[in-house]
Amino acid sequence: MTKTEGASAIQSSTDSNSEESKKTVSGHAARYAKVYRFFGFGHAYNFPLCMSMIRLFHPALGGDAVLTNTVVGVIFAGGMLGFSLSRLSDLDYDNTFKNGFALVPGYWYDFHHGRIRVGMLMHLATVLPAGILLVLQFTPVIRHRWILFHRMNGYTILTLFLISNGASSAVLPHKQGGGARTAAQSAEAFLVIITTLGMAMAWWNIRRKQIDQHRAWMLRTMFYFGTIITSRIINFASAPILSRIGNYYGVWSCDELDFLYKHLDLPFPVADYPQCFLPDGSLDAGFRVAVKAAEVMSKPEQFGSSHIQPFGANVSLV
Repeated sequence: MTKTEGASAIQSSTDSNSEESKKTVSGHAARYAKVYRFFGFGHAYNFPLCMSMIRLFHPALGGDAVLTNTVVGVIFAGGMLGFSLSRLSDLDYDNTFKNGFALVPGYWYDFHHGRIRVGMLMHLATVLPAGILLVLQFTPVIRHRWILFHRMNGYTILTLFLISNGASSAVLPHKQGGGARTAAQSAEAFLVIITTLGMAMAWWNIRRKQIDQHRAWMLRTMFYFGTIITSRIINFASAPILSRIGNYYGVWSCDELDFLYKHLDLPFPVADYPQCFLPDGSLDAGFRVAVKAAEVMSKPEQFGSSHIQPFGANVSLV
C-alpha cells in the first residue's frame, strides 16, 4: 500500500467514525446518552466512574460491557454518595447517632465521653463531607471544564480524609466486646495505614505529573475507604448466622451492663448476671462477665454482642 492509499484509508476511517458519532439515537438510548454526556463522558461504556474502576480491579471484564459498567458505577459512586448523605444525620451526635442504627447496644458506653467521643465527632464531621465531594472529583465534566475546582476539591478531600484517619486512630483503643475487639482494632488500624499511604502516593504522582498513576492510586484508596460500607452489609448478615450457630460470647464489664440498662430505663438483669453483685448487694463495676451473642431483642446486651463479635472478621474479610 502506498502512502497515498494509506492516507486515504485513514481519512476514510476517520470520516466513517465521525459519521457514526453523529448518528442520531432515539428512545431509551437517546435519554441515556443525554445523561452520560451531561457528566462529560464521551462513551456509554465509561459511565459513570466504572470503566477506570473495572480496568483497575477486574481486567477480565474488558471495556465493552455497557450494562456491567453502568451497574458497577451506580453501586460504587452511588453507594458512596448515598451512604454519606444518609449518615449526615449522625452529626446530631447526642440524638440521631446515639439512638439510631449507627451504634449497636453497648457502644454508647465508650462513645459518650472523653477522647473517643471527640475522635468520633471529628471522624464523622470530616469523612462524610469527603464522601460527598468524592463523587464530584471523578466526574469528567468537572475535571475538564473546571480544572481549578478539581484541584481545590482534591486537596480538600485529601485533607478531610487525613483528619478523619487521625480521628479514627483516637477511637481505635475502645475495648467494647472483649477479645473480639482485637481483631477489629487490627483491621481498622491497617485500613488507616493503607488509606494514608494511598493518598500520599496519589499526591506524589500528581506532583510528578503522572496522571494515570495519580488516578489509579486515588481509585484504590477510595475503594479502601468504601470497605466500611461493605463490612456493615456483611455484619447485618453475619449477626443472625452467629446467633443460629450459638456458643459465641463477648466479654462485658458489669459497669457496661449497668450503663446500658440505665440508658434504656430497664432494670438490671440480676438473674442473668448475679456475679456482678458483691455480698452487700452493691455493683462490682470492674467485674467482667460472658455475654452470649444472640439476636434477642428483649436482651439488648446479647443483641449488641451478636453485632460486635463478627465485626473484626468482617472488616478483615473486605
